[in-house]
Amino acid sequence: MYALSDSHMHKILQSTSLYDKPAIDIIHEQELPYSTAYKKIAELVKWGLLVTYKSEIIDGKRVAYHKSTFRSIKVNFEGALDTKVETEPNEDALERLTLRFYDL
Repeated sequence: MYALSDSHMHKILQSTSLYDKPAIDIIHEQELPYSTAYKKIAELVKWGLLVTYKSEIIDGKRVAYHKSTFRSIKVNFEGALDTKVETEPNEDALERLTLRFYDL
């Protein structure tokens, strides 16, 4: 819930819900501060809401591409006793997360 209420995290998840993107593309697309974006991306990865989908070496630097583990998240809050959360997973992103887990 915290990630969905944080405006920067929300923008990052929104930007990566359909396609994997490097941090620099997310930063430019969503007009986020560099340090904030990298910090929020790290938190989302730690929480499992964002996965490092692939990485490449470009101009001698490793560039990580990130993708949201969910295509959509819907929260319906109708009082303390009636809260519903519906999600549509990104199957390919979840598969990457699972493969990394089993590689440990």
